[in-house]
Amino acid sequence: MLTVFIDESGTLPDAKDEFIVICGVVVNELKEAKNIFSRILRSLKQRKVNIKEIKFYHSGQNTKRQFLSGIASVNFKVFALVIDKKNRKIIDSPENFAILVADLIGDIIKWYKNGNINFIIDRHFHRKTDQNEFNKLVEIEIKKSSEYSIKDVDSQKNFLVNVADMAAGAILWKYRGKDAQFYELIKENIVAEKVVSWPEIKRKSIKKIT
Repeated sequence: MLTVFIDESGTLPDAKDEFIVICGVVVNELKEAKNIFSRILRSLKQRKVNIKEIKFYHSGQNTKRQFLSGIASVNFKVFALVIDKKNRKIIDSPENFAILVADLIGDIIKWYKNGNINFIIDRHFHRKTDQNEFNKLVEIEIKKSSEYSIKDVDSQKNFLVNVADMAAGAILWKYRGKDAQFYELIKENIVAEKVVSWPEIKRKSIKKIT
């Protein structure tokens, strides 16, 4: 069974965030992801750097490069959905976030066709009611099959999901025009990099439901 870690970079409600990236990283062997983290943690310990989580926006330049180089070296496959918000302030609701995640998951399912896939999503909502609503809406959008499973996790407890955070952060920085060096490290691993506007993806979802 393939494991796909999913996380986002950027925010829906902040109008200053022109783009938001939802990223899925396909992992064949979980031990390879664990090895990347082990190497990073040893490096941080040697440099006497103490952080709770290894996330793109909390990490230094060296850690970013080391982590993303690790993703590239083990040939993890990266799927990215880049949403151009068109300068909108979008409500961060279970419905809106589910539209984005379901679109990405749908693309990954089409790519791997009938493969068994375990989707692990970094928990986006803190309230249990929002989590449940989000999970339900994702399953409705993609017509859940027994061939794959979907669950959300706390990244402080399941740190492996942060491979998707690192990839999403690198891709977002490219679109912000901030720094493309990190994107370049994983460029060859990117299987799909779809750019859509918020109005376009919203209309697509409405048509699917109706």
